[in-house]
Amino acid sequence: MSKAHGLRGAVVVVADSNLIERYADKPVFLLLEGTPVPFFIAEGGLATRNHVSYIVKFDYVDTLAGAERLVGCDVFLEKKVLFEEGGEEEYDVFELNGFVVKDELSGEEGEVVDVLDYAGNVMLVVSIFGKEVLLPFSEVYILEVDWEEGKIAASIPAELVDLNG
Repeated sequence: MSKAHGLRGAVVVVADSNLIERYADKPVFLLLEGTPVPFFIAEGGLATRNHVSYIVKFDYVDTLAGAERLVGCDVFLEKKVLFEEGGEEEYDVFELNGFVVKDELSGEEGEVVDVLDYAGNVMLVVSIFGKEVLLPFSEVYILEVDWEEGKIAASIPAELVDLNG
């Protein structure tokens, strides 16, 4: 969430894909005080702002103060949403152990050494940048998973690397 929008509880969500638009009828999870909390997008509460952001109105968030509380929260979808629909083959996220991770921001490569599940929020433990980095399995950070090649394209911001320092 990048900022509040208007006085009626809407927020601006910056995304690098259209998953929030494709799954607007599913809950999104916001990390509030370390706990994933489900939020539903209100009916008619999703508008495209530009090619990388949306104006989102959540159910029961009706004030500017309520929206401001959400600013800065990461947005997560259920892990099953991140897998393409229509495919006959389903994958288990825990099979990502050993996958090669390439950070598109730095070009650095690492490896998934563990997969953790915190109340439905999947975190990859990636050995990269000379340390182990906890990487949320979220559309924000995971750009692509190539199950056949065992590779993950990711966007790992420096702030995440520093948090895991």
